[in-house]
Amino acid sequence: MLKDCVDLHCHSTASDGRLTPQKLVERATQMGLRALALTDHDTIGGLAALHAAAKGTTLETISGVEISADYTKGTLHIVGLFVDAANESFRAFLKKLADGRNVRNPLIVEKLRALGFEITMKEVEDEAGIGAEGGGGGAIDKSIGRPHISAVLIKKGFVRSKQEAFDKYLAKGQPAYVTRFVASPEESIAQIHSSGGIAVLAHPTYLKAESAVEMERIIGDLKSKGLDGIEVQYSTHTPEQTELCAGLAKKFDLTPSGGSDFHGETGRSGRSVELGTGIAGTLAIPCRVLDGLKARQARRLERN
Repeated sequence: MLKDCVDLHCHSTASDGRLTPQKLVERATQMGLRALALTDHDTIGGLAALHAAAKGTTLETISGVEISADYTKGTLHIVGLFVDAANESFRAFLKKLADGRNVRNPLIVEKLRALGFEITMKEVEDEAGIGAEGGGGGAIDKSIGRPHISAVLIKKGFVRSKQEAFDKYLAKGQPAYVTRFVASPEESIAQIHSSGGIAVLAHPTYLKAESAVEMERIIGDLKSKGLDGIEVQYSTHTPEQTELCAGLAKKFDLTPSGGSDFHGETGRSGRSVELGTGIAGTLAIPCRVLDGLKARQARRLERN
């Protein structure tokens, strides 16, 4: 049991997760988690179901989102915590991001077909769960993206893993990559703040920084743009990476956060990621992390 632990980064069927928000709540309560933040990619479509499912339980549910922002080496991800899902300007911003995905996805499929892979957009939508079929489970306000395309490639035997699909075809610079609208980090952070939330850099070690010095430069720049926190504890972090991120949090006055990045399936690393405990039970994020983030939000709201 994960007594007095939290998970502040996970995904549901509203984006590329395999469990519905209701099933996430069920799993979290069974594991003894104290709090859970749902942070689907560029959508808040699963939040109402998450909060409804947690009523009458001991689980605290937190409104979150994971925004893909522009970055020279691909994209960087910013988790918004404590966002107001009813904020109209924030909803309009997320819709703009979703529209970018909707334009890009068919173009990626066409590029893959030109490479000799017989897949269709209908197969991708079924995999995402737009209807009652597929792994997505029929979620509303679905955010469809490259993970769903990679899942189809795997099912049809064209690649063996999500990592292979991205490395060979779907990542920036690869033959099936298509650009889409993504906001700047500055706008993404500002939009999170406008909704009453705080902005946390997700999985900082995925930034492809070539050195600790470069990572420090990137995070310092994000701090100047209003970044509030950084994921110190994360499923794939080694002890050395956790220590590095903790040092960066202290250096730039960023509040530590953490999460499993649970999707309900094997991650790109090829290792199984579990809600709350990460890989092989190595993750345990104490409640004081959530307390620190709440204090950060309170200070921001007082200033506004």
